[in-house]
Amino acid sequence: MNATPIVALAPIFNAWFGITGTLSNQAVVVAIVFFPVFINTARGLTEVHPDELELMRSYAAGEWTILREVRIPNALPFFANALRVVAPLSVIAAIVAEYFGGPQDRIGNVITSNAAFARYDVAWAAIAVASAIGLGLFAAALFLERVSMPWRLVDGGSENHNTPGREK
Repeated sequence: MNATPIVALAPIFNAWFGITGTLSNQAVVVAIVFFPVFINTARGLTEVHPDELELMRSYAAGEWTILREVRIPNALPFFANALRVVAPLSVIAAIVAEYFGGPQDRIGNVITSNAAFARYDVAWAAIAVASAIGLGLFAAALFLERVSMPWRLVDGGSENHNTPGREK
């Protein structure tokens, strides 16, 4: 599903959810954004160092405790990375979905209709707005990462805590 082009999803979702509403466009964005977030988060939950699991089991920790104390903190950087990747991607998906239907006052339709009538100043302004929204979402994802994982600021965001020559 993740490899499916956005252009292929939009007409199908329009047929399923209606071409005049926003539900079909929202479904396109969710379909495009879901898989990178899901796959990265699942990877973070499963790629826990075996020594950490062994230590928790030696303390007789149950699976829920291991999930809460080891797996979820390990998955947070993966989840944050996925959010940074999909933030601009969600804007692109929304604009492409708008080319195929939905309310006519949205950014995607403003770009195409004004470009078709050679009103490039308005089209470029809409592109600038879309870019600003993408940058704003990226900044929000970055802010969320810094607030939810303050320990990554202390160690410089390094994934490898045993870098040779690094002073602690």
